[in-house]
Amino acid sequence: MNILIISLLYIGVLLIAAKLAEEGFSRIGLIPFLGPIFIGIILGGGVLDIIRINPIISFFTSLGIIFLLFIAGAEEIGGKIEFRKKLMISSIIQLTIPLIIIIYLLLYLDISNPLILSVPLVMTSVGPLTRLLTDLGISKSELGETIFYQGTLVEIASVILFSIFSSPIQRLPLMIVGVIGLFIFLAVLGSKFAKILDKIEENINTREIELATVIFSILLVGFIAEIVGFNSAIASLFLGYLLRDYLKERTDLLIKLKGITYGLFEPLFFVSIGLYFAKINYEILEIGLILFSAIFITKFLSGYLSAKIINVEKTVNGLGTSVKGGVDASLLISALTLGYIDSINYSISALAISLQALIIPVLFKVKSGYHVKKERKAFLENALGNLSLVFSTCNESLREIIRKINENDLTAIVIVNNEMSPIGYVSVEDLLEIEPSLYEKLTACDLILRDLPRINKKEKIRTALRKFEETRVPIIAVVDDESKIVGTLYEKELLKYISRF
Repeated sequence: MNILIISLLYIGVLLIAAKLAEEGFSRIGLIPFLGPIFIGIILGGGVLDIIRINPIISFFTSLGIIFLLFIAGAEEIGGKIEFRKKLMISSIIQLTIPLIIIIYLLLYLDISNPLILSVPLVMTSVGPLTRLLTDLGISKSELGETIFYQGTLVEIASVILFSIFSSPIQRLPLMIVGVIGLFIFLAVLGSKFAKILDKIEENINTREIELATVIFSILLVGFIAEIVGFNSAIASLFLGYLLRDYLKERTDLLIKLKGITYGLFEPLFFVSIGLYFAKINYEILEIGLILFSAIFITKFLSGYLSAKIINVEKTVNGLGTSVKGGVDASLLISALTLGYIDSINYSISALAISLQALIIPVLFKVKSGYHVKKERKAFLENALGNLSLVFSTCNESLREIIRKINENDLTAIVIVNNEMSPIGYVSVEDLLEIEPSLYEKLTACDLILRDLPRINKKEKIRTALRKFEETRVPIIAVVDDESKIVGTLYEKELLKYISRF
C-alpha cells in the first residue's frame, strides 16, 4: 500500500493508543507520558510488529519534543532563568561522573561508538522532566525550578558533546562557530521576535495568523539549529522563553499551542521511542538491564552528591535530575538513522532509557511526597461558581463608566436597567470613538449598546465557553432565574482559568 495512505492510518492509531495509554497510566498513579513509550514497543518491532516506522511518521514524531520544549520555555516552568555558578558546578558533576563510568561500561560490553552512545544514556531530559514537574504541580516552585535548571544545563552540554563526538574533525570548527552564532542570534535578536509578531498581528487580518507565525518561528529556529549542528528542541526551549511575555498576554494563543502539542505532536514523539525497537530477545533484555542499573546508580549518586552544593534535598535532587525519555531518545534515534549504532544497540539503550523513564518518576513521587496532579477534565462540567460583578447603570455618565473600566482593567462593561437586568454592553473601542468633551454629558443609554449574551448562573463552564465561541464577544452577563445580573464573565478570565488544566 502507498506509504502516504498507510501512514494516515498508522498515525491515527498511534495517536489514540498513546492518549489512551496516558489515561491508563494516570489512573494507576504513574506519570502519563510513559504510557505511549510502551505502546510504541508493543505495536512496533519490539513485540507485535504491527506498525513500522517510516519517514512520514518519523517527521511527525520528531516535532513532538520540539513543541514540548517550546511550551516548557513559554509557560510550564516559572520564574526567570538563572544559571548560577553553583548550578553550573552541580550540573558538571551530574554529567561527568555518569559519562566516565558509562563509557567504560560500553567499552567493556564491546558496544560500538561508546562516545556517541554514552551521551544520550547519561544526559537528563528536560522534556519529560517538565511533564513530571507539571503533573506533580511543582513546576513553578523553587524546588522544581532548581531541578529544571540543572537538567537544562546538563542537556545543553550533552547536546554539544553529542555534536562534537558525531562530527568529523574537519567540521568541528564550523560546528562550534555555528552553535555560538545560534546562541548570539537567540540572545540578541530573540528579544525582537515579540515586536515582529506584534507588527504582523497589527497589519495582517488573516485568521489564525498569530498561531501560524509562532509555529513558523519554532520551525525556523529548529531548522537553523540543526543546520549549525545543534539540537532543534533545545533551541525551541530558549525561543519559548523569549516569547513568554508575548504569549502571557495572549492566553487563547497559548491554549491553541498547548492543544497542538499535547493533543498531537507530544504523544506521537513518546510513542516513537518504542517504534524503533528491534525484536526484543534475551540479549537485549540482559544488556538493557545492566545499562539501566548503571545509569540509575550513576545518575542518582551524582545528583545526590551535588545537592549539597545547591542546598536542596539530596534524594529528591538525585531522582529529579535522573529523569529520561526526551531529547536523549531523540539523539539515540539520530545515532540510529545516521548509522552510528545498529538496531540492536538502539534497542538495548532505548530499553535502559525507558526503564529509567518508568522507575524514576515513581520513586520521585514517593520520596518527594507530591502526587500526580489530576487533569480535571470534568472541570468543564462544573458550575460557574463565584464571579466578578462589575457593571454600570443606564444613567451613569461615560466618565464614570471609563473610571470603572480603568480601575478593573476591563475591555468592556455590562449596562443594566433600573430592574438590574442586562441590556447590552459598551466596549473600550466604543468609548474611544466619542469626543472626550462629551464624557460628562452623555450616559450609557445615549449610546447604541452592543448585543450582550446572557447565561444562567446554574449553567456549566462548558456552556459559557461555547457561548463565547458562538458570539465572539468579550463579555457575558450571568443572571439569576429572574434575569437580574449576578456576575460578569470575561473571555480573558475564562481562558486563563482553562489554561491551568
